[in-house]
Amino acid sequence: MKIFCIHGNFQTSKVWQSLEDRLKAEISDLEVVAEDLFAEQFVGFDDWTEDFCNRVEPEANGEQSILLGYSLGGRLALHACISQPNLWQTAIVVGVDPGLESEEEKRLQLDRDRNWAERLKREPLENLADEWDAQSVFCGIENQAPRNLGEMDPGRLSQQFEVFSKGLQQNLAPKLAELKGPPILFLSGERDNKYQKIGEKLAKSSPVFKAQVVADAGHRVPWENPESFVQVLLDFAFG
Repeated sequence: MKIFCIHGNFQTSKVWQSLEDRLKAEISDLEVVAEDLFAEQFVGFDDWTEDFCNRVEPEANGEQSILLGYSLGGRLALHACISQPNLWQTAIVVGVDPGLESEEEKRLQLDRDRNWAERLKREPLENLADEWDAQSVFCGIENQAPRNLGEMDPGRLSQQFEVFSKGLQQNLAPKLAELKGPPILFLSGERDNKYQKIGEKLAKSSPVFKAQVVADAGHRVPWENPESFVQVLLDFAFG
């Protein structure tokens, strides 16, 4: 069995290493495949989704896999579920927004993301990472996810803000409401009220969604309460 993991902004694929060790301690034959969003340049969501699914299919060897995505990675995971639902046994998304509803919201978000993209081209990455972590979405909790800024290419990170902005993403909620599978678990931390509400709304609108709140965590659930996160994942995917 394989689990494909997709990281968020200001993260690299190595952010999953500590969780990989926990998962494999429970299921020894589980193969963790961490997607690296710095590895290639993409022009948008459809481009990434087609490339990702085309890579997963032969690696899966005819078996369905588990899909895990956090934040930006969760938004990309939802695209993959919509595009190729039969590839996945289950999916787990953490702190994910399926999309903005109004054109004004999209315009404002695109402006914000393009500002980040421009600043990443000319300002120290360390300063920008500190500013990123200070945002209210992280519930005042210090970043506990592994991060090595020396492994990040500011140019590629800038591109991620450009091409994967929620301002350019269609609202996926209508398509998610029509999905027949795979089963999708939406996780949020107990201190992350915004995403708890999003998860509840998705669970009400789509039969494939289940929303669950993880105690002692904010937005970065997998790293703020890794023991509970891993147990919830195992119960959902293998229980």
